[in-house]
Amino acid sequence: MKLHLHLTVESGKRLLFLVAGCILAASVYANRPTQLHCLGNGSYCVFGQGADIESIFGPGYSSPSYLQITVQGVDSTSSIRMPGTAIWEHTLYKGGEVIARFTDFIDSESAIYTRMVDCRAAFTMDIHVVEDDKITLANGWYDDSSKHSSSLLIYKDRGLSIYGNYDHPYEQFQHIYTKGNIGLKQKEQYVYTLSFEPGVSELYCIGGSSFQQCEENSRLATMRTASFLLERTKKYWHSYTNRRTNFEQLIPDNFPQKKEVVDQIDNVAVILKTQQSDQGSVIAGHRYHLGYVRDQYGVSRGFLAMGYYDEARKILQFYWEIWKDFGYIRNAQAIGVPGVFHQHENDEVEITGYLIIQAFDYLYKTNDTDFVKKILPMLEWAWEVQKKHLVKGMLPFNGDETYVAGGILPRSALNDGSAEATLLFIESGQQLLSFVEENRMWKAASVASDREVIKQTKAAYLQNFVSNRQIMANNPSRLTIEAMPPYRHGFCAGSHGVLETKKDNGGNYLCPKCIAEGLTFPVIERKTYFLPSLALTPAYFGSSLIPQDILDYNLSVIIDNYNRKGQVSSREDSAVTIGYEYGFFLYALTKQKEKLAKRILADMLSVVDETGAWVEYYHNGIPMGCNYRPWESAINIEAMILYATSYDK
Repeated sequence: MKLHLHLTVESGKRLLFLVAGCILAASVYANRPTQLHCLGNGSYCVFGQGADIESIFGPGYSSPSYLQITVQGVDSTSSIRMPGTAIWEHTLYKGGEVIARFTDFIDSESAIYTRMVDCRAAFTMDIHVVEDDKITLANGWYDDSSKHSSSLLIYKDRGLSIYGNYDHPYEQFQHIYTKGNIGLKQKEQYVYTLSFEPGVSELYCIGGSSFQQCEENSRLATMRTASFLLERTKKYWHSYTNRRTNFEQLIPDNFPQKKEVVDQIDNVAVILKTQQSDQGSVIAGHRYHLGYVRDQYGVSRGFLAMGYYDEARKILQFYWEIWKDFGYIRNAQAIGVPGVFHQHENDEVEITGYLIIQAFDYLYKTNDTDFVKKILPMLEWAWEVQKKHLVKGMLPFNGDETYVAGGILPRSALNDGSAEATLLFIESGQQLLSFVEENRMWKAASVASDREVIKQTKAAYLQNFVSNRQIMANNPSRLTIEAMPPYRHGFCAGSHGVLETKKDNGGNYLCPKCIAEGLTFPVIERKTYFLPSLALTPAYFGSSLIPQDILDYNLSVIIDNYNRKGQVSSREDSAVTIGYEYGFFLYALTKQKEKLAKRILADMLSVVDETGAWVEYYHNGIPMGCNYRPWESAINIEAMILYATSYDK
């Protein structure tokens, strides 16, 4: 099997990083990169790339990966997921013949990844361990000649990056253990080779947060058969699948793509569940082992749309536990690693609106008033911190906002008024105030005062963000350069990463490295950007803030753009489609009963990769960026469910 090309670029240049990271070798899909799939049980997680293991991390989802396993000596592979489960089956080919079959799964109750191997002709796998002085390797640690076994213990000391410059503060163990006709030999200092001979064998990757836990899990792997672990894992997944809403009944039989949509619902249900931690948080894909507020808003809606109410509640519970300890929520927070936050610019806006709306989405689906009352102090905080950023009826952008992170809007616009953040402020405030008023949880004077703030913000919204019926993504008049904050935590202009910065006279934010290097930059451009796709947001949130005739006009612009280009994209001059824009577009078209919805559904299904996932971005329809994405997949599946269940021929 051809090895993947693994390229990385500074995270500040995110789109370049995303393009490079997706250029991976493929044999089954010769003209497109092999996409990743996830096996996870909430504590231990593996991302596979075909039959290769691209990363292993845990126990604990906010852990670094320092191990890869790649198959050698074969021509191609085919991979398929067992429906209703995260159990994968791979077939290896050489010279047109099947030489091996694998069954891969993570045990539902322990940090044990198992690969059951039926080998017909010899082949090898290479184990690649990260070269670092924090890694210690112990070959032959757990060998048992009576079981024809081999063993490689990998110990990680405190350190190695979870993401960016956020180091993992705990020790951790990984144990590669084999049974059967598998030999293990050292090839280089940090590279080992597994040699497979014909017959039935088993390969295990076993994790541990401590030496004791790793050995206890290893003992379980030796005492129990792989078949036993497989059967209990099947039961776990079938139980999860059976809790899902019965879409076979809900979707009309005359819906032309019924089978494809039902199958895709199963794909997304597994995508979300495998990446949800025991603590409730859902990671944002294979690169981002943190809990991102924005991403998890879409994931929560996906869970709710599929009937997984417990999973949606657990996301909110994750935030609640962190907020109780620290008194705030940031752009992203580590899972099971207290005190690690991925802070971006303006983290008190936009994501805080999402957090409030997410709680009420859950309430409307479940009527779980007691839970929302319990987390109300966090929601009150999320409301109050937004208010202090209100200037001229506008809130600024969060620094990890999708259009900014994707390079569609420049980072220099972050202090401008944001149409989306301001809309979220209004909608989240209205829902919060209705709840506390109905349940008599605030004084009447406080409710009245905040309703007046919302009233004034709504009154200014169209003037601030609509010009000639076009929706402005940003409004530079919110702040002059002089009035912008003198300091902030975020990306520096010199691309040194996310860190403390200071504003220069031109509105650029420089870190100490920029200043030490004597970097200078021109005055930031104060430009207004029009993104018709912002007209899709109100439909998604059920907002009536923007008059329907303006939304209709902007939707018509998006439709005309699509008809000219044949693809969904945020800007007419862009060939990049943000992965969730398909879902936003279909959602709005379905609400408006537009016939184009049928064609967009077909487009959405056509870009689903071989694992059943949507990805972070598409360039001319080609996947790029982070694979197996929960946020995009959840938003898109909710839109598909809305369209399919309301289908009327």
